[in-house]
Amino acid sequence: MPAYIQIDSITVSSAFGLTPTAKIVDAWVTVDGWSMGAYQLPICIPVLKRGEHKVLIQAGILANNLSLRRHNYPFYSGKLLTVNLMEDSIVYITRKDTIMNGKNTAIIKPIEVELRDAYKSLLLNEDFERGKHSFDTASTFGSVLLEIKQCHTVPTSTPERLYGDHVGLIHLEKGDSCCIWTKEIFKKGTETELPYNQQIFVEIDYFTNNIFEVGIVCTANQKKSFHSVVTVGSQRNPEWSKIYVDISNAVTAKLAEGVNEFQIFIRADLEEDNPEANIYLDNIRLVFTPLK
Repeated sequence: MPAYIQIDSITVSSAFGLTPTAKIVDAWVTVDGWSMGAYQLPICIPVLKRGEHKVLIQAGILANNLSLRRHNYPFYSGKLLTVNLMEDSIVYITRKDTIMNGKNTAIIKPIEVELRDAYKSLLLNEDFERGKHSFDTASTFGSVLLEIKQCHTVPTSTPERLYGDHVGLIHLEKGDSCCIWTKEIFKKGTETELPYNQQIFVEIDYFTNNIFEVGIVCTANQKKSFHSVVTVGSQRNPEWSKIYVDISNAVTAKLAEGVNEFQIFIRADLEEDNPEANIYLDNIRLVFTPLK
């Protein structure tokens, strides 16, 4: 009979000053270097081994919020553990047994992963806590401005400690639209160059009752063009969520076409059945493998 490994949840460490928001839905599990596959959390995994073994647990996400695009997220470190496997027994990776009031009680604590060393200095890490932000407004779209709001004004039950004191807000009323793009330009031949044929993600925490787009602004021969990568759906009962926007293929295709400058954009129009919309944003990060 197999042994079993129970994994309940995986979170991101708050070390290095980064807000530890995450949307980790899968555990990618390796035992002694052999891949066991990806499992939707929580999971109890059967393993046909006995005794002590090295178990590597890595965080899995949904790229662009699509269930068919499950990724072992390369920018989070894995957790390597030595586990003693016993036949027909469960090893609770995230459970710690303790004695409380004379009774044996199990405390469930998630596995913590970290942002890998190479990505701790991010080119874009907008948490709206500086009194200003990293975006310009595209005037050609007749765009409303991105505002900075105090976190306690957001109508959500999510603990405010996850989002600091401030968040970004796009407020839309009838006839309004919004398009913002990063002030920083990621330019070929500079330290901010985006890599060819490598993984590049934009992480965004959001709370919205209106759809919005995320994509790349491409500049070639001094002409800008907009290329949408994903449309983020509105929430019927809004709560904070997170999306990992995979812009890898879009950037690689445009680099091959001769584009040498990129920016990240967020764009929204008021939905027809909405009298008004509030799109709250926070912890916007551009994460990729730096060029050597």
